[in-house]
Amino acid sequence: MDLSYRFPNELWLEVFAHLPLDALRNLSSTRRALYDIARPLDFTDFRLYFYQYDLQPPKEKLDDALERLSFWSSPRIAPLVRSCTATWNMYRWHGSAQVEDTGSAHVLVNTFFERLPLFTGLQRLYTDRVQFTQTGIVNLCALPALTHAEFTSSRVAAGEHLDPSSSTLRVATFITRFDYMNDFWIALLSHDILRELKLSDNHALADSKVPPFPNVHTLTVSDISMRGREISSILTKFPAVRIFSTDYTGVLRDMTPMQESSIFPVLQEYTGAYQNLHIFVQRTSLTHITLESGYPFRNLLPELHGVTALRNITSLTARFSTSVEDMFDEAEINTIFTFFPCLSELQLSLLPDAEDDGGFTPQATSFLQMLATMTSLPSTLKSLSLDWDFPYQYGSTDSAKGNDPAAPDPALIPDFTRLRNKLMAKCPSLTYLFLDGYHFLFLRWETSWVWEATAKSYDDAEILRGQMSERKYGPLVFRVC
Repeated sequence: MDLSYRFPNELWLEVFAHLPLDALRNLSSTRRALYDIARPLDFTDFRLYFYQYDLQPPKEKLDDALERLSFWSSPRIAPLVRSCTATWNMYRWHGSAQVEDTGSAHVLVNTFFERLPLFTGLQRLYTDRVQFTQTGIVNLCALPALTHAEFTSSRVAAGEHLDPSSSTLRVATFITRFDYMNDFWIALLSHDILRELKLSDNHALADSKVPPFPNVHTLTVSDISMRGREISSILTKFPAVRIFSTDYTGVLRDMTPMQESSIFPVLQEYTGAYQNLHIFVQRTSLTHITLESGYPFRNLLPELHGVTALRNITSLTARFSTSVEDMFDEAEINTIFTFFPCLSELQLSLLPDAEDDGGFTPQATSFLQMLATMTSLPSTLKSLSLDWDFPYQYGSTDSAKGNDPAAPDPALIPDFTRLRNKLMAKCPSLTYLFLDGYHFLFLRWETSWVWEATAKSYDDAEILRGQMSERKYGPLVFRVC
């Protein structure tokens, strides 16, 4: 019986696309009609492993790799591929009697470039340490379904001259890391189609001949080493950016007030150095702030000078270093709620100052006891995450050296059920609570169901962290700092 008579194959595909691979393979073996529908979904993700450019594997290994590429690029399989990763894998070629390449073409990657046009359904492409040829660029730009391109450590192949004038890379998302071709990529991108851009180097954008990207809503720049008018001229090329991220060294310097006010006028989410905060809190559209790196809380205050209350900010994530001189306690958290009185999400990570040589340990137990008695907690709070991190001196591998912080007196560990109830009485909207005190951990989250767990020892807490990691692909995604 033809199943499409009652239920079209297109709808079966939509249903089957949500099943794991094992279930799809089981379906494929039940009857021919289901085989024809389910089997193609087993070939949506293609991974190509190639060898180093200065080395070449024995002929039999290369022949095996080319045969596998021939299968994936065959007319029956290639149109089914939706995602492709092309990367060098040291383990796949490990142990082979590699010999030096005497200058011959990099056969495997070049063959892949030549067969790219066969992957007519390819939507996402990721490459790592690939040397591009002009043929590869032309065929890449001609892919009709490609929307997401992500390249790490790209280079131009030896002897190749890449010409971007005859091609356009029409992707909505473009990401590079540690890339040596940023100047070339910027000239190749479609200014109308691009929506998300992540660059490891922004110097190519400084060219006045590069026109604006009017539809980019998400921008990530890892390197902001330029100053004043130069960096302002770059960032103003993205007038529609709503989400902006940079690393903790990305500080915008020497900009005039007019230049500061001209960048990202509709910004909603900022992730980066706290030194830029005075620029972006001026935006009434801003709702989410994530401050990178750990620093004393007092460093943040000058950036908020003149600010009374930022009622538009609903989410704050920050890491603060703590020491004997720079405590983070009731006064500091009260200050946070004064500046941000309408928070619905607060995520704080407290860590010992790297220069304290382990001499100060933030007291999670006393902090939690203080938290339950505070009157400044905003009633709007829905998610509260607090953890005490020890990235510098501590860790399970140092336990034998005696460097782990001392476990708290069990009598000082709060009754988590009572603490939870007190917090929920102050914050009726609270549906997520995560408290990690290194030696103990309490976790609760809720949507349509409730899951709770309590650990009062370091080993038990590690077990819970493992369970949380296993659940990261479930209905809720969360992070342990």
